[in-house]
Amino acid sequence: MGLALLSSSEAFTLSPSLLPQQRNARGASCTAAPSLRNAKAGVGKAHMVASVSKVGQRLEGVPSTLREEFKFMIPDDGKTLQQRVADYVAAGELTAGDEHVMLNWMQNYKEALSTAPATAGEDVKFPVEEYFATLVELVHKERTRPHYFNDDKPTGQHYEEHNYCHPDSKFFDYQKFGVDFTRPLVDWPKSSLVGTHNLAKIKDQLTKGENVVFFSNHQSESDTHCIFTLFQDQLGPDFGKIASDIVFMAGERVLRDAIVVPFSRGCNLLTVYSKKHIDSEPELKTAKMSHNQRTMKTLGMQFAKGGTCMWFAPSGGRDRRSAETGKVEPAPFDPNSVQMVQLVAEGAGAKEKTHYYTMAMATHNIFPPPAAVGGEFGEERRVQYTQLGIAIGDEIMPASTEGLTKPQLKALRVERCQGAFDTMVEGYKAVGGYEQ
Repeated sequence: MGLALLSSSEAFTLSPSLLPQQRNARGASCTAAPSLRNAKAGVGKAHMVASVSKVGQRLEGVPSTLREEFKFMIPDDGKTLQQRVADYVAAGELTAGDEHVMLNWMQNYKEALSTAPATAGEDVKFPVEEYFATLVELVHKERTRPHYFNDDKPTGQHYEEHNYCHPDSKFFDYQKFGVDFTRPLVDWPKSSLVGTHNLAKIKDQLTKGENVVFFSNHQSESDTHCIFTLFQDQLGPDFGKIASDIVFMAGERVLRDAIVVPFSRGCNLLTVYSKKHIDSEPELKTAKMSHNQRTMKTLGMQFAKGGTCMWFAPSGGRDRRSAETGKVEPAPFDPNSVQMVQLVAEGAGAKEKTHYYTMAMATHNIFPPPAAVGGEFGEERRVQYTQLGIAIGDEIMPASTEGLTKPQLKALRVERCQGAFDTMVEGYKAVGGYEQ
């Protein structure tokens, strides 16, 4: 799953980073949790806000041919994809790991679509090889022209002028590419969104220039595109626009793994180093801490400007399947991480115009993470054709902290963080998360 000022239509990374390209950084978290009230308000009660109805059918289907605007990426050299990749590896322009991961992932993708029911219809005609040929060229470009975390190019500077969606590339729509990659694997009729009355409320708050923060669990490397696919395909373009503009707080890894970068570049990302990885490279600890500080400053600027919708996983990583229960168990929220976001909003003078909600994601099966946490870049990628589920909990209202001692404040933060986590779990159950 960094930046320079991220507006709702700008992407990728934040402020100058002194860190070298392709080192091994992992995870996402931050530091310290808002005092919150009514955290267990739930997702299933009667509400004054109208719910949003599911659209009758997806407004945009799965492409059956490679989009015209992507075709220029594939060289007209008469080679098979396998031959082209082998030549890149021989020239030192891709790694042997890239070859192994992408070609095996392509075969697995074909197998995943073969399991789709007959009712999937046109979805299974997705041109897998052509999209992977495009991915190979995007990864090849990252390997031969890297620009993030170079010594001479600070993060946020781009060698291409702009993207259709984001000012990152003048010729390639990374966001559309990532959504195209995700959509064929989604069982649309069986997928669900719970708490659409809250999405209607969120849409109104964002329109008024207020901020919204989702405290969410995190399950898949493709969670950013899963949110867009569900919002857009289940509820229509107005909610697809909300998903498209979400600012995601992510681990630095998403900008340093060449196979991930083509998907990350289509998202609005703010990146941080988690506490468990801040010391992993002692010579870079100071640079990592400075990077985190710049990230928080940029987030504060976003909150001060208003109209920012932010997604954040306070657990700091993806949910794994429990060896004891066999279930995909949401990881607990970190109170320090939750409080960090609230403190940034308060420090930006945006306390009163920032609203907090929980988001429960049942997305594990589409792109399961490896069983082990961490690991080197180049992890095996495997996908499945599956249904997705997202639940949006009720707004979490702030509690009064007047007259409380420091120990009482700390206890309240822990209690409210647990309440927010419990609300998220309630939503997770509502969309069948434990049945994955």
